[in-house]
Amino acid sequence: MPHRHTNRRGFLGTVGALPVLGMVAESPSHGVAAEQAELKSHSAAVHGSDRQESARLKALDLNGPDVADKRKQMPVGRIGSLSVSRLISGSNLISMNMHARDLAYMRTLAARYNTEERIFMTLKKCEEFGVNTIVLKNHNFRQFHLSKYWTEWGGRMQWIADVITTDIIQYERLVAEHLDLGASAVYLWGGACDIWYYQKEPGNIIKAFEIMKRYQVPVGIGAHRFEPIAFCVREGLVPDFYFKTLHHDRYWSAHPPENRRDLEMYEPNSDDHGYYHDNLFCDRPEATVALMQEVKVPWIAFKVLAAGAISPADGFQYAFDGGADFLCVGMFDFQIEEDVELIRRSFAAAQTRRRPWG
Repeated sequence: MPHRHTNRRGFLGTVGALPVLGMVAESPSHGVAAEQAELKSHSAAVHGSDRQESARLKALDLNGPDVADKRKQMPVGRIGSLSVSRLISGSNLISMNMHARDLAYMRTLAARYNTEERIFMTLKKCEEFGVNTIVLKNHNFRQFHLSKYWTEWGGRMQWIADVITTDIIQYERLVAEHLDLGASAVYLWGGACDIWYYQKEPGNIIKAFEIMKRYQVPVGIGAHRFEPIAFCVREGLVPDFYFKTLHHDRYWSAHPPENRRDLEMYEPNSDDHGYYHDNLFCDRPEATVALMQEVKVPWIAFKVLAAGAISPADGFQYAFDGGADFLCVGMFDFQIEEDVELIRRSFAAAQTRRRPWG
């Protein structure tokens, strides 16, 4: 019978020494090996005035009255047994998965900036302003010794496991590994859901869902494309949440609808501006919004800014108005405070939307 380890923190204390599992080569943009090679030469230090900010955040008492007042301003909802902030931190900026289109320098810039210590600072600042949940992958713990955030920085951040693989044979082992690392929830990676559906293996979606349901945690299903989620709804799958992209396509780098292909984000990028080049993540936003109006479980929307092509004020409002209950957004530390304020405003402005809040 599957089970969860009760001594999570003890396990976390040893995770930094564990070997990396080579199981994410299917990632749309790059694999773990490339990330690690790029990061090996980078210092884990911060300098100058940042040193004071690092010390402040590391010592920050999340129970302190001033911090408690900040945290209470963040709207929250429920996913299963979890209380979740309406703003959830994404992990692509930790993984250096920048979706930079043709800006070749962005991965190196992000890797130079987001050192191990900077990532701990980012997590603690998220918590300072009420962001209590992040989406993480097991390899994030290997790269940056993330266990130290909980054991040395006083972190409380709960995390949702993004189990990246298209190998259904390995799926349960990887789910269990993420839960042993301390995940509070788990969901089917959108890449697997997309690929299995369009490669005519939708039964794997159902198998993965059944595997996750064996564990006593909230379970989600993710996708970038509309059709896999529509399939899950037709099949009567009832996860604790959906994890589905949502953004409009009214931005310069979005390619025309007639040139969009089902699995284009898993194919080589085109050099033709009229076709996919790491630039679009929700190809049917109106259909997605319409479908989700009838879905009763909470919806975490991701890629709501089309990886930086849409302003936060615009993207947040569009997603909340369209029915999303939570927004998963990758953030650098200097973006957190502004994004939190925009979330509060967008959430308040969307109270008359059609879809009930989850």
